[in-house]
Amino acid sequence: MLSGAATGEFVTGGAGTAVVPALKDGLYRVRCEHDGFITLEREFTVRAGVYDHIDVVLSPAPPPPPTPAPEPAPPAAIPPGGRPMTLSVVDYLDKNLIGREPLKESILACNPLETVRLLQMREGVAQHVHQGGDEVIYVVAGEGTVRIGEAPTKVRAGSLVVVTNGLGHALERGGKNPLIVVSTLIGAPCDHAETNPVVRR
Repeated sequence: MLSGAATGEFVTGGAGTAVVPALKDGLYRVRCEHDGFITLEREFTVRAGVYDHIDVVLSPAPPPPPTPAPEPAPPAAIPPGGRPMTLSVVDYLDKNLIGREPLKESILACNPLETVRLLQMREGVAQHVHQGGDEVIYVVAGEGTVRIGEAPTKVRAGSLVVVTNGLGHALERGGKNPLIVVSTLIGAPCDHAETNPVVRR
């Protein structure tokens, strides 16, 4: 681009040259631009219709600065878990014993962070998977087996088993008395549809 006593825009040819014809006397400025290169400006003077050749060499532009990494998302707010609760499992069982049913399930706590169930089993609970959180199984009474994958673990009153998220597991009763456990699903909101186990008859 030419500015000064005359103006104009010119594009260099294949040889990298451009001819500016019939310039009047005066001071001129030439601005050379090309994508990916640093723009360069030069001044020259025309006297009595005479001016020298101007050689221009553009330098490559530096690469653009890297895009900054996005800010990490703030940690998700933990919703309130509801009011505290105290429960005597022994007193609860006195009024809600399984009877002759193969399985009795009672929801003890249901909130956005966990589901606590009391399971009374005369039959086993078939292999199943919980999505969304770990399960903590505490044996209140009876004896049996917790099978995680194909690995069996014998349990009795006072046993505690943690089943990590996504692992298939099953519960089997042993002995004559019902197997009674407190199951806590951690890290997932309460979902009644998900908490119903499959009974092995």
